[in-house]
Amino acid sequence: MDLTRMMIACNIPLAKVEQPEFINFFEKHCGKRLPSRTTLTKCMERNVKQFAPRLKSN
Repeated sequence: MDLTRMMIACNIPLAKVEQPEFINFFEKHCGKRLPSRTTLTKCMERNVKQFAPRLKSN
């Protein structure tokens, strides 16, 4: 998920998606509801499992 990738790359804690101002900003400017922190964490864990073998081989 692009949001998870962006937040990790920018060193933004995933818990920020639960802050009211963060939620309001995304709903106003993107017209979308944000996934929960737990959903983002699961997405991140799937990505780590997918890319870990590549990282180990390099």
